[in-house]
Amino acid sequence: METAFSPIYHTFLTSAVSAAECIAVSVDYRRAPEHPIPIPYEDSWDALKWVFTHVSGSGPERWVNDHADFSRVFLAGDSAGANIAHHMAMRAGKEKKGSFEISGMALFHPFFFSKAPVEEEHEAAAAMRYMQGMWEIASPNSEMGVEEDPWVNVVGSDMSGLGCERVLVMVAGNDVLAREGWGYAAKLEKSSGWEGRVGVIETEDEDHIFHIKNPDSINTRLLVQSFAEFLKEGTSCI
Repeated sequence: METAFSPIYHTFLTSAVSAAECIAVSVDYRRAPEHPIPIPYEDSWDALKWVFTHVSGSGPERWVNDHADFSRVFLAGDSAGANIAHHMAMRAGKEKKGSFEISGMALFHPFFFSKAPVEEEHEAAAAMRYMQGMWEIASPNSEMGVEEDPWVNVVGSDMSGLGCERVLVMVAGNDVLAREGWGYAAKLEKSSGWEGRVGVIETEDEDHIFHIKNPDSINTRLLVQSFAEFLKEGTSCI
């Protein structure tokens, strides 16, 4: 719903970059409905490949050549961006062939969705209708419901090939998607084919992407601090 140039996202990005002392590449992928799924994923993969053209120091962006540390590359995003980050890590794990070395991934309130347990179906009915409506706009050619489509039902898929070593999942206590964030972390922990480390940070009494809506709040500052620590030290996910 936003772009890389949206003030609310650019504001948060600059705060995170300042705290983490890192370089960020914000991907302005094309959006639905004009550009339906999987175009945003393909655009993001093209952007990731562009980033790694700088590994040898001869890429098209001199500033990245001179200052980026390619021994510490992280993927990050919130909501739909977190969903995309996950799929980029999966594709990097599958296709890297030595070219895509990703250290870790930070997912803010990821847009993952699956069918609710029987005991929660009634409470989740409204969320299901909302998510299904959004998915029909974003992916009009999908032959599956949002709770079945592997682009969204990530927890129900094989994640053993995830192409990074550490993952930090952030969830908000009042977010209907928090259950999926916890489920994602639990699935990674149990994955026999993935040998990395995963952790979850929950912010209670907050809603989906509160850090974008309330950039000056105490909880947002704490979230940015946790993100920075994850990038710098990796201790927050242990």
